[in-house]
Amino acid sequence: MNRKSPDTRSATRRTIEAKVNSRQIIESNGATLVRLRITTQAGEQSNLLATPDSNLPHSVETDARYRLTNLFTAHPVSSSSNQTWECPHCGDHLRAGQLIDAAGSAVRDAIEICGIDERVFVFDSTSSLSRIDTDTSPVDDWHPIEDKHSVVAPEYVCPSCGRHAEEVELRGRPTTDQAAEVGVLNSISNDFADRTNMAASDTVGLAAGGAKDVTNFRENIANGYTPEPEAISDEGLFYDYYFETGSRTETESLFAPRYAAAISDHPLSAETERYLSVGLDSTLSADEFERPRLNLVAVLDISGSMSSQFDQYYYDEQGNKHAAASESKTKLAAATQSLSALTKQLHPEDRLGIVLYDHRAHVAKPLRDVGATDMPAIRHHIREIESGGSTNMEDGFAAAVDMLADGTTDHTVERRVVFMTDMMPNTGETGTSALTSLFEDAATDGIHTTFIGMGLDANAELADTVSSIRGANHYFIHSTDEFERRLGEEFDYMVTPLVYDLNLQLKTAGYDVEAVHGSPVADAGGERLMHVGTLFPSTKRDGEARGGVILVRLAESDPDATLTLQASWTERDGSNQSEDVSVSLPDAAESFTHNGVRKAVALARYARELRAWARDVHDRAENATGLDDWLLPSQRGEHERESVPLVVPDQYASRFETLREYLATEMQSVDDESMNQEQSLLETLCRSNNAQEPEVNPPDTTDSWYPE
Repeated sequence: MNRKSPDTRSATRRTIEAKVNSRQIIESNGATLVRLRITTQAGEQSNLLATPDSNLPHSVETDARYRLTNLFTAHPVSSSSNQTWECPHCGDHLRAGQLIDAAGSAVRDAIEICGIDERVFVFDSTSSLSRIDTDTSPVDDWHPIEDKHSVVAPEYVCPSCGRHAEEVELRGRPTTDQAAEVGVLNSISNDFADRTNMAASDTVGLAAGGAKDVTNFRENIANGYTPEPEAISDEGLFYDYYFETGSRTETESLFAPRYAAAISDHPLSAETERYLSVGLDSTLSADEFERPRLNLVAVLDISGSMSSQFDQYYYDEQGNKHAAASESKTKLAAATQSLSALTKQLHPEDRLGIVLYDHRAHVAKPLRDVGATDMPAIRHHIREIESGGSTNMEDGFAAAVDMLADGTTDHTVERRVVFMTDMMPNTGETGTSALTSLFEDAATDGIHTTFIGMGLDANAELADTVSSIRGANHYFIHSTDEFERRLGEEFDYMVTPLVYDLNLQLKTAGYDVEAVHGSPVADAGGERLMHVGTLFPSTKRDGEARGGVILVRLAESDPDATLTLQASWTERDGSNQSEDVSVSLPDAAESFTHNGVRKAVALARYARELRAWARDVHDRAENATGLDDWLLPSQRGEHERESVPLVVPDQYASRFETLREYLATEMQSVDDESMNQEQSLLETLCRSNNAQEPEVNPPDTTDSWYPE
């Protein structure tokens, strides 16, 4: 993967383990320094240069293994282009400073002397080294946060005299763009192992990636807040239910899509709606399913907001906190308990790394085989983690990718980052599009991400956006006990994407795609196309698949047209599959091929209505007048959420009551009493009706695009 460094003028120090292959003394720029050729734990061969003022022992031996702490990495000077500004010392033209300049001119010149054209590890006066014993006892390889200072390059360097210059010295002189440094990481394929018995009758179901629950939505309402609209995505709600997928078709593919149709009048608008459902099933035997070996890096947010109560809004200026009966602890305490539980799901052959981040990232545990690690000691260290500082999500992810990108993998390995955070970055790169690009670049190289949102104030909007990326999914935690139970039931499915880039193309005129329900992709399709980025395995119950449906709402332009479509997708082994099918839509209203599509239609309508309400309340809260609008210097960033009280205007309460009656009827029709939870939620909202709120026009939910 070719990845531009998030900040080419600063770097986080890191700890590595490596074997020394050779040692060389170099005279450079009038100074003596040491060059080591090393092989990292991931199998990467690299150069290490010790600065003249470092304390690298003369006793370093070849073929021995060492732990090297507080290193930083830098590349050779990437450009010799001059700047318009002149050196205040000798008059030559300056160039932009780069990280290698922070190591000193002796190291920079030694790189040129040795002909090194790749990144190097720099061992300076703050670095240290210790030998690793070669016995086979488990290793406690935890590295506590010691030096929180990152390495910063000078702003400008003179290539003639080597002097450093800062912009403050150069004010009034012409400016120019600074050079950028590009880091190169290995591009690694990510194939799946040979599939097991495809003929077994008890097969694994499939479900879309993205949200795996609507916990944040439910918990906010239970605690008296209006949730973010993105907290009730269709795929998250669908994953709370099991769906009939239809009759099995003969196929040699791992993915076995099944199609059903429905025509039904909307209970609120009375408009006739037409639907096509794609039942998500597989030919993969549930008994013989085995997840691939994991290279997993857990990235834990330890910023200041994680110290707040799990059931409070950290940035809530009004101070209207509501205690949740289920759990009253800090977000960090819940995160560390959940991380400890997650480590118990790993196998001895899996590899685990841990990154902690606040305003900068710290590699607390390098990537190592679980079987060779003292895991009880690691869990003890996890429980002792403390919070503080701002939130540099970008730096935390970059450190994780660096750990996973070194070396190579084969088709039996899944490389995954598990992010545990409240999703409120406020330093480093914070723009949604830029953060999304970081995760997309990693996914292109087969490094996938699971996001685990912590706390009532977790940013559902950002989580919804970034989890739409290939191979990604996200969960919200409201109870660590519940999360531990869930890990035990579905951890292997959580970390094993099976199908990518499912596209459904309408091949004949007469129908267009009006909306897609159940796809986490922001741009879920087009006039004649449905797209789903990733399918994960899911459990089955009585032959029904958990979350096993994608629902397409169709616009009919020719009632006599035949619905002909082509489905195409890529399976984890890299094979491309496709099939052409024709589906007959019923003629009469309230017709459903089976209960699976009927349940999906009812839940999609329910979620669409709740999103419209939550969006309207949040929009009005943001545009409210008569408030104290004085902004302090430390005003919140774009991802830092303040609570919005639970408000249900009259017209929404009326719609919710009609919707509740509709769901009661549909629950009986599909024989699924678990839908009672949705009726209970609607009853809560109706009781929260605020007659003092100004009336607003109800949303048009009949023909709008709702891909959230």
